[in-house]
Amino acid sequence: PPKATEIMLKICVIPLDIAYADVENNLISTAHQLNQVEPDTDIVVLPELFTTAFVPDAKAVAATAEPNDGRTVEALKRWAQYFGFAIAGSFLATDGQGNYFNRAFFVEPIGDITFIDKRHLFPLSNEHTVYTAAEGEPQAIRFRSWNIRMIVCFDLRFPVWTRNNPDDLYDLLLVPSNWPVARVKPYKLLLAARAVENQIYTVGANRTGSDKFGDYPAGMTSVFDCLGEEIRETRRNGHIYALLDKDHLKESRERFPFYKAADRFTIDPKPSR
Repeated sequence: PPKATEIMLKICVIPLDIAYADVENNLISTAHQLNQVEPDTDIVVLPELFTTAFVPDAKAVAATAEPNDGRTVEALKRWAQYFGFAIAGSFLATDGQGNYFNRAFFVEPIGDITFIDKRHLFPLSNEHTVYTAAEGEPQAIRFRSWNIRMIVCFDLRFPVWTRNNPDDLYDLLLVPSNWPVARVKPYKLLLAARAVENQIYTVGANRTGSDKFGDYPAGMTSVFDCLGEEIRETRRNGHIYALLDKDHLKESRERFPFYKAADRFTIDPKPSR
C-alpha cells in the first residue's frame, strides 16, 4: 500500500509581514517563523517576494536582486534540508545581465530546486517596465507522488496559464501572492475557480502588513479543494495549515471526469505585452 505521505500532504502557509527591500531582516524573520512549523509538515509556502516585498524602483531592484545561487536560495536550501520539508515562494532574481525576474522557487529537502518565473506582470504597478516575463509554460514539479505547479500572484487571473492537461494531470497549484485587501473577493474567487475548473487543490499564500499598494490582512491566505471548498486551520502563531487528500481528488475525478473533455491548445512561448 502507498505510504501516508503519498496520499496525504500537509501544507503550512506563513503569511509574512515583509520589510521593504530588506533581504537580511526578512531572512531572519523567515527563519524564526520556520522554527515554529509543525515537524510533520510536507510543504511550507511563503508569500511572493518574501525577502524584499514588491520593489518597483529600478535602482532598488538592481541593488536587491540575487542570482539563483545567492544568499536567499542558499538559505532556503539549508532550511529545507534541516527541517525536512519543501519550501515554496518567490524572490527577486537577476540573471546578472540586467534582467530581473519575479521568480518562484520550490526547494526540496534533498536539495533539488525548481524555478518558475512570473508570466503576467502587473501593469498598475509598472512591474512590466522593470521585470522580465517568463517564456514558455511553467515547469511541473513532482514531490512525494504529487504533481505540483506554481504561478505568481497576477498569473492567477489567467485560466489558460493554469489549465490542467487531460494527458498530464497535476494535483496542486501554489500561488505566492502580494494581493491587497481591496481585491480580496476576486482573489478568493479566482483561487476557488482554478481549483474547481482543474479539479485540483489551490493554495494562495498572501503576505500580511501594508505597503504603498494597499493592506494585506492575514485572513486573505486561503486553501481550496477541488470542489471549491475553503479548507484551512489557523494556529495561534498565525500559520495556516491544510491537509490535502489525494484520494479525495481521485474520487472527485472518477465521479465527474469532466477534465477529459478539456480543449487542447498550445501557448505562445512569448508573453503578451
